[in-house]
Amino acid sequence: MYENFAFPERDKAVTGYHFSCENPSHVLCLIHGIGEHAGRYKRMARILAEKGIAIVSMDLRGHGISSGVRGDTAPRREVLADVDALIMRAKTLYPGLPITLYGHSMGGNIGLDYMMRGSKNYIPAKYIISAPWIKLVMSVPGPLLPLIRTAAKIAPKATISQNIDEKDLGNPDYVKPFKKDPLVHSRISLRCAVDGFDIGTAIYKGSHPDNGGAADKPFLLMHGDADKICDVEGSRRLAARLSQRENFTYVEWTGYCHEIHNGGKEDTGEAVIEKIGQFIVE
Repeated sequence: MYENFAFPERDKAVTGYHFSCENPSHVLCLIHGIGEHAGRYKRMARILAEKGIAIVSMDLRGHGISSGVRGDTAPRREVLADVDALIMRAKTLYPGLPITLYGHSMGGNIGLDYMMRGSKNYIPAKYIISAPWIKLVMSVPGPLLPLIRTAAKIAPKATISQNIDEKDLGNPDYVKPFKKDPLVHSRISLRCAVDGFDIGTAIYKGSHPDNGGAADKPFLLMHGDADKICDVEGSRRLAARLSQRENFTYVEWTGYCHEIHNGGKEDTGEAVIEKIGQFIVE
């Protein structure tokens, strides 16, 4: 259902995924979350393909079949350069077609960061951010964060567990086999954690640098109110700040868990994927 490809320009640090479709009219560049991989989005790709939407994605550094220490998606400047390469590959595969950048969870943190301070040479037509890491439900105690910062300077690639419970992700029929997936892991490096904390906190406070390159682009932000991993309050705070912005839409899904595209305890999440498709093609 997909083909993998290399990024020679990124020293093969990341591996790409191409979910093609017949008669494509739009392209989605997808950034996955912590501990998972782009191959977990096959169902989304199948549904969007019916709408003429192809997906070009990658396994982030330290994830899936990409190289690196598991969970070491850092330093952020290199990760943003990886997103540049992803968008360029989509442009090469589908010249002239509009590109939407989608990021989920930690990928949402990366996507927001890219939207605010990414290269102005690679600005997508639209943005979709799903359940972003802005504020965590289980926040790091204040006294512990300086210790993590110090440790990250000494051993930046050292990893800690991020303890994601499969039951908190979404409908078990679509989430499984998360824990049994050999490409899924439970690690995050210290420098990746610090990047995520700092950027999420800055976005929450409204102090993250913004070069304004994407200010006029359509932006869909979504979150489930039953998310036990990334606090919905982070998205609510961002949505309140952007409420007067033209082309901005915030959707909160009642009863949906962290992976809103995989629904809640009973919902399938297909309505979320339909919303994604509708937003892309409208």
